[in-house]
Amino acid sequence: MRKPFLQLALAKAKGLPPKPFQTTLTANSSWPFSVDRPASTTRPTRIAVLDSSFNPPTKAHYQLLKAASRVGCDAVLLLLATNNVDKGQTGASAVERLEMMEAMAMDAIRNEKNDPAVRHMAVGLIIHARFMDKAQPILDHYPPNTIQLSWIMGHDTMTRLFDPKYYKDVHADMAPFFEQCDVICSSRPGYGTRDEMMEFVQSSGHGDKVTLVDLTEENEELEIKIEKSEVLQLVIKEEAEDLNTDSTQDRSIGHLMEIKEMSSTVVRNAVKDQNWTLVDRCVTPSVKKLIEENGLYTS
Repeated sequence: MRKPFLQLALAKAKGLPPKPFQTTLTANSSWPFSVDRPASTTRPTRIAVLDSSFNPPTKAHYQLLKAASRVGCDAVLLLLATNNVDKGQTGASAVERLEMMEAMAMDAIRNEKNDPAVRHMAVGLIIHARFMDKAQPILDHYPPNTIQLSWIMGHDTMTRLFDPKYYKDVHADMAPFFEQCDVICSSRPGYGTRDEMMEFVQSSGHGDKVTLVDLTEENEELEIKIEKSEVLQLVIKEEAEDLNTDSTQDRSIGHLMEIKEMSSTVVRNAVKDQNWTLVDRCVTPSVKKLIEENGLYTS
C-alpha cells in the first residue's frame, strides 16, 4: 500500500524543519540521471517539470509531457505543491492526488515506447508556491550544475510569471531563475492567441528561454505544435466516439465542447454525471481505477 508512504512524505514536507523538495516515485534509483546520461556539468540533464494540482491528472497533462520530450528534455517530473492542496480546494486529497500521479507515472514507465524522456518520469512534492522559490530546492537536491529545469505552464501562468508588479526589476530579478531554468508554454482557450503569446514572450526580454507549445483539436486530431526557432508538428489521431449514449448526459455533452483541453474540471463533472465514457477519453485507465476505488468527485 502506497498511502502510508505518501502520508509520511507529506508529514516530512510539513515537518520541523520542513523538507522543501522530495520525490515519492522515480523511474530508477539514479533519476534524473541514467546509465546513458550520467550526471554531467558539460551537458546538464534537462527535466521537464509539470507543476499542477492534478485533480485529477489527465491525458492533456500526459500529452504536454510528450511535447516537452520532443523539444529536447531528458526526463519529466510531475510536481505537486502541498500549499495548493491545503488551500481548501475541492476534490481529491493530497495523498489521493499523489496516488493518481504515481499511477500515471507508472503507466509511462512501463508502457511508453515512443518518448524515452516520458518513460524516465518521477513524481515529487514541493512546499513553495512561486516558481522562483520552487526551482532552487530542486536544483539544490542534485549535484551543482548537473540539471536544467524546463517549467511547463499555460499562457495565463506565464503572464503572471513575467508580470512586472511582482518584481523591482523584472529582467534583473528573473535573470538568476533563467540561468538554470526555461519555460515550455502551452496555449489555453480564452487566454490569448498564438500571436499575442509570441508578442508577449518577445516583450518579456527572455524570449530565448521560452518554447511555445499549442494543443488544438481539429477534425478529431489532437495537434501539438512546437515553436521556437523552427516549428515541429506532431499529430496524434483519436478515434471518434459517440458520447450521447443515454439521457443523463446532457451536461456532459456540453463538456465535449471542451474536450480539446481534457481538463480536470471536465473529468470531475463527468464523474459527477456518471459519464464514464467521457472519463475514459480524459484519463488513463489506472487513474480512472483510482477515481472509482476512492469514490472521488461523486459530489
